[in-house]
Amino acid sequence: MQSSKTERNLFSPDGHHAIARWHEVELIRKIREWLGPVSPASPEGMGDDCAVLEPPTGGKQILTTDSLSYRQHFDNSVTPENAGAKLIKRNLSDIAAMGGTPGPAVLALMMGPDVSIRWLERFFTGIRTSCQQYGVPLVGGDVSRLEPGNFSAILTLSGSAHTPQLRQTARPGDHIYVTGTLGGSISKKHFAFEPRLKEGCWIAIQPEPTAMMDLSDGLSKDLYALLPQDCSAAIDQNCIPISEDAEKIGQDSGCDPLEHAFCDGEDYELLFTIKAKSNCNAFEKRWATAFPRLPLSRIGRFIPTVGKIALIDAATNEALPWAYGFKHLKSK
Repeated sequence: MQSSKTERNLFSPDGHHAIARWHEVELIRKIREWLGPVSPASPEGMGDDCAVLEPPTGGKQILTTDSLSYRQHFDNSVTPENAGAKLIKRNLSDIAAMGGTPGPAVLALMMGPDVSIRWLERFFTGIRTSCQQYGVPLVGGDVSRLEPGNFSAILTLSGSAHTPQLRQTARPGDHIYVTGTLGGSISKKHFAFEPRLKEGCWIAIQPEPTAMMDLSDGLSKDLYALLPQDCSAAIDQNCIPISEDAEKIGQDSGCDPLEHAFCDGEDYELLFTIKAKSNCNAFEKRWATAFPRLPLSRIGRFIPTVGKIALIDAATNEALPWAYGFKHLKSK
């Protein structure tokens, strides 16, 4: 059953059901109650100045942090449960991009006193559900006040990886791959996505991969992070896996769906490279056996710089027209 618009409203219009009714101790008690089994008891969880944790065994410890802000990452069209789940999954996507396995997390909440108690409870339902699904204990955090009408949450997530996958280790000639389909995330995928944890771990143990990251700011922008020095990314536009949502948005707006695939962002797919001398067909067959339901697309390769252009059309050697992605701090 879908919730009403009133139930999705982050803020309490009359103040009677706002968190301002509670002191911090009561709010934290409620948060612990809402989290249930994903909130360990002290000293492994809430209750002390720090959580006391055992270091990971084997591999390297990895750490990431990501935020979720009202009006920036979600609005009242997104259910509170989906907003909470998105916060967890955004961080899990970073762990996946390193070929890692998630561990404990801490959460910082910054919000106005007019935040709805009911909305916040449902937000934590989404957090709890995702933490249970992916095995993430939430061991502590912080709560602080903002001016009315504001809400932000910041999650710091730990993990471990036997062979952490990096961004700046690709080489000239490497083949470029992307999982899933791209573009049109505003329709739903920006919150309804699966972090590619199993796929990231699988990639990390193969002999061919050289670099990896997740796609959060759009293919055009994120490709820059993988570019070897003095190289261009030669992209076969016919191989870009365009999502059905991007196709539909393009038809409705008259915009080329490829632009959405390159620039929309929040795809949360894996972008990675494999060695130039790899047997691509053999690699792709192994992928299809391991993940028969998730498409894998070879979209190009890194070549010596063509006229100092970073992203080029492999067919024409001309600059791609969509060499931009989401810019976090750019003013409109």
